[in-house]
Amino acid sequence: MRMRKMSRLGRGVLVASAAAVAAVVATTASATPRGHAASCPAFNSSALKPRTLPADLGGQQVLFPPLSSLPSTSAALGTKQSLKPHWFTDLMAEVTPAVQKQICAKHLSAVYLDWDSVPFNQAIRAGIKDVANALGISIKISNYSFNPSGFAGNLAAVLPTHPDIIMTGGAISPEQFGTIMNPAVKQGATVTTWGLGAKTWNTGPGQPLKTLVAYDFYHLGTQLADAIHKAYPNGANFGYIHWVTDSLAIINREQGMLDGLKKYPNIKIVTNGTPSPKNPSSGYTDFNAAEAYTVAFLKAHPTVNVLFAPWEDPPALGEAAAINALHLQNKVHIATMDLGSAGATQISHNGIISVDMAQDMYDGGRSMMLSAALSEVGKKIYPYVIVPTTPATKANVQDAWDFMHGPSIPCGSACK
Repeated sequence: MRMRKMSRLGRGVLVASAAAVAAVVATTASATPRGHAASCPAFNSSALKPRTLPADLGGQQVLFPPLSSLPSTSAALGTKQSLKPHWFTDLMAEVTPAVQKQICAKHLSAVYLDWDSVPFNQAIRAGIKDVANALGISIKISNYSFNPSGFAGNLAAVLPTHPDIIMTGGAISPEQFGTIMNPAVKQGATVTTWGLGAKTWNTGPGQPLKTLVAYDFYHLGTQLADAIHKAYPNGANFGYIHWVTDSLAIINREQGMLDGLKKYPNIKIVTNGTPSPKNPSSGYTDFNAAEAYTVAFLKAHPTVNVLFAPWEDPPALGEAAAINALHLQNKVHIATMDLGSAGATQISHNGIISVDMAQDMYDGGRSMMLSAALSEVGKKIYPYVIVPTTPATKANVQDAWDFMHGPSIPCGSACK
């Protein structure tokens, strides 16, 4: 999950720059103009129903632990209420051929305001597009590229088109999100998000934010801790360096990892200052420029043999560049998450990235789109929906990739 708190956004809400307008790209999910008749596609269960997930990812009990065992609530991601989650499979149980026809008959339009374009984000988009195609919904997608004013500009650019549905997530502050999105809600848009709540809104049916979709970020961190120990059962000097941010999602998953590592005293945490995701002295402020900080850190802590990276592309790649620059390829490895092409390649070939995590982003995208569409026809939805996560290993990397990215984004040679 790549997120950064957005600051000073209010100034840009009402004015879209020319660049922001140009960034809103139409994606063909339905070519039917809004309000025109169209035939509804045949019911596509592969797009609208849960997938069968491979056994080598851990099986049903590992991928779908009892909800009562997951400690986090939606408040950890910034919602006004503290909501317990439902698995995305509960949401998909609400879709039937009759419901599909009801949604198709409305000829809905939707917009997704994305924050990046790496495989992680492409997987979300793939899920959104597959559901939109299956329900006859036209979809436009933009990318605000972690740019605070870019989000406000992209939103302002799409509001004149009066979309029925707006989906977003990423680098936006929960304290500001409701204020920024109020014009869309006043216009009648149905809003769903990935990993982002609104402190000023209630969440759920009939509320400004219909559904928050995510995975349990803290739980992912504990899974990562277990995967690190499994990869290094005899112990390691674990260098905790990270992106310094106040993003709730990032903080939650890193805190879960740090708490999880307390079970393993032979994994010694090495960091500048105290091991905390809120410690401003223990990381870099620009995730695009991790290399320089990592070089200095490794020179100061020569016993470190495993480094943490907050996600794969670009921070883990920047840390890997530092390892290469210091000629430490066979001495220092990286544990990270958000499985992408580099991670799949390196796990498959014993490269610098030795531990990676796969999150079910494809079903995250499907759930955002599906919940919004169900809400549009008054069907049952859930305020907080989560998808599963799993470690990616050399033995399961192909299946982990497919689990995360869905059927239309192949891993190719990276998984071989």
